[in-house]
Amino acid sequence: MTDTQILILGFGAVVAAIFAVVGAQLAPPGRGGTVPVKVRWNWGAGAASAALANVGALLDSLGLLGQQAMPTGGRVGGVAIGVLFAVLVALVAYVLHGDEPRGPRWRTTGLAFTAAMVVLALVVRVLA
Repeated sequence: MTDTQILILGFGAVVAAIFAVVGAQLAPPGRGGTVPVKVRWNWGAGAASAALANVGALLDSLGLLGQQAMPTGGRVGGVAIGVLFAVLVALVAYVLHGDEPRGPRWRTTGLAFTAAMVVLALVVRVLA
């Protein structure tokens, strides 16, 4: 592994840890008004895995997985436009699910963003 790949892997671990904490905080409460520990862990793990999937899709789109060369400016610009499109898809999902509680609404938003990032990675791989 190159130094850049090691730094990106460390960045992905930090992002996953942050998203695990955020996901655990968004877990919906149970019947007693408190969030069971198992539910909190499930939401945290789901958020962390989604964050790693998004970082992996971004790295694959940029061509940084397994390659030594840095991406060209055109590729970086195309991927940036694709990430903005993924943000737009997530925003639409957030608005369309406005009647749901906070936790499920953000889960749906995150799933929409992750799906759009995977589509971006596939499109870039096919076109590159």
